[in-house]
Amino acid sequence: MSVARMTLIAVLALSLAACGGQTATPAATTAPAATTAPAAPTAMPEPTTAPAEAPTTAPAEAPTTAPAEPAAAGMRTFKIVPAQTEASYAVQETFLRQNLPFQAIGKTSEVNGEFAFSLDGQPTGQVTKITVDVSTLKSDDERRDNKIRGEWLESSKFPIAEFTSTEVIDGPTSYTEGQEVSFKLAGNLKIREVTKPVVFDVKGTLNGDTVTGTATSLIMMKDFGFDPPAVGGFVTVTDGVTVTINFTAKEG
Repeated sequence: MSVARMTLIAVLALSLAACGGQTATPAATTAPAATTAPAAPTAMPEPTTAPAEAPTTAPAEAPTTAPAEPAAAGMRTFKIVPAQTEASYAVQETFLRQNLPFQAIGKTSEVNGEFAFSLDGQPTGQVTKITVDVSTLKSDDERRDNKIRGEWLESSKFPIAEFTSTEVIDGPTSYTEGQEVSFKLAGNLKIREVTKPVVFDVKGTLNGDTVTGTATSLIMMKDFGFDPPAVGGFVTVTDGVTVTINFTAKEG
């Protein structure tokens, strides 16, 4: 073989070797695939679950203990005993032909409700709520009662009168069991679909587990949306109704 041919073969071999080396080096370019390693930080947000748990439990626990305070204050609750309670109205009627005044009175024992107070230190009270079924009011005249239920008071349609107290006025600064106390009880009276503020004069006495007393107020019929009743040419009624509740209430 000539020297020139051998030289040509050597050059070709070196060229192929060089080409082979270059194809191997691109494998090293796969190293950048390691850039997927930064995906690991996606696991870092997991610690955020710990801070979320602490706030959710703390606020829920505190309010649950607050309602226990009224009992600790010595508050006592009394419920009206309907069989020993009477609500009544009194109005002034005038018989026109004789020009004689007459007081008409209607009564019912359909009274319900309750009140609460504490005698620890200075006496304090909570909301008083009393209801009266005025459709059951009875006087000495059935015709009057029917007129009240069907026309004047419309108590057959609106049977419940409701009083809810808002404030005690001139209450006692101290109290001894068995002592009669007097005060004013302000609140809202609802008759039919009308609610108006009224004030009751109250007298009451506590003996053991029983409270007895009287609450009285003067209300105007026109304030509650109806005119004083009248029977043409026979009877007129003066506006102004004295409402009285003689009550007995027992603890528990």
